[in-house]
Amino acid sequence: MVKKHASLFFFMLLGFFSLNADAQLGGNGVFRFLNLPNSARVAAMGNVLPMQNTAELDDVFANPSLLSATHQNTLSLNYSNYIADINFGNVQYAFKVGAKKTVSTALMMINYGDFEEYDETATATGANFSAADYLLNIGYGDVLYKNISYGINVKAIYGSYDIYRSFALATDLAFTYKDSSNTLATGLVLKNIGYQLDAFENQKERLPFEIALGMSKKLQFAPIRYHISYKHLQKFDLSYRNTGESSDIDLISGEQKKSRASFGSKLSQHFVFGAELLFSATFQIQGAYNLQQHKELSVEGLGGTAGLSFGFSVNLKKLSLSYAHSQLGSAGGNNYFSLNLKPDFFGKR
Repeated sequence: MVKKHASLFFFMLLGFFSLNADAQLGGNGVFRFLNLPNSARVAAMGNVLPMQNTAELDDVFANPSLLSATHQNTLSLNYSNYIADINFGNVQYAFKVGAKKTVSTALMMINYGDFEEYDETATATGANFSAADYLLNIGYGDVLYKNISYGINVKAIYGSYDIYRSFALATDLAFTYKDSSNTLATGLVLKNIGYQLDAFENQKERLPFEIALGMSKKLQFAPIRYHISYKHLQKFDLSYRNTGESSDIDLISGEQKKSRASFGSKLSQHFVFGAELLFSATFQIQGAYNLQQHKELSVEGLGGTAGLSFGFSVNLKKLSLSYAHSQLGSAGGNNYFSLNLKPDFFGKR
């Protein structure tokens, strides 16, 4: 009965936020790197909201309500050679505070590389400049009531693009419910609630705020755990239309383009579906489909595999390794690598 109530609560929240909320999205705003998957496991699951009962330290970065004493003295290292040779990664460590509390700290960096400088006449000046974003994250999680836990991330965000600098503060709030049989988990996360204190130029921009619901379920008679996330509850219509187009006629078919996306299309773009094959406690395979990513990155009329992702995890006594590949359409894909060093690796228990 408790499982049914949790599932019903999940879908009631989904419908309420979808039909009643709105916010800024798309290419607007600043520090969009905050939306990228932080680890191989999260990337393999399509950037799904982590909600499983047995979470790695990587998952805690995206959902701080999963943080517990089991993560103490664990070190997480994550790296991705992103598209266009962008280097992206983070390091995270969880430690004990006081008698029973657990706190995690993380440092994330995305380096966009070096660029050649040109003046307003498109003439090379001979100078180069670099660009990068940085994030310092402090997370805390604890039990709120019986099977319900909560968590909070406090973020300091800094961007440096040539001579331009920006600084922002943000927080994440998360709540997770786990059933007593340890097979069902569901919850809510409010991400990037914050404000840009110093702008790159004169006008301050919004952070990529997001409200997301997640649910995971381990099947009773099969080694499968499925995940469902409903993202961007704060805005129902995620569809994009190029306002710079001079015509609403499809250049390939010659047919009139639809000016608006259907209700079904708008609804589907919120979902991320993922599944894990739990071969053993040591080895798992993950796969997922992110419908919004597929819609935004696919070339119209050509289909493609944008939005698909897959990966695997190897869990040993002293460490765990994870790999993921996320397909970004005709632009190619990117690979993620994660390493978690457990307490036994450091001789701690």
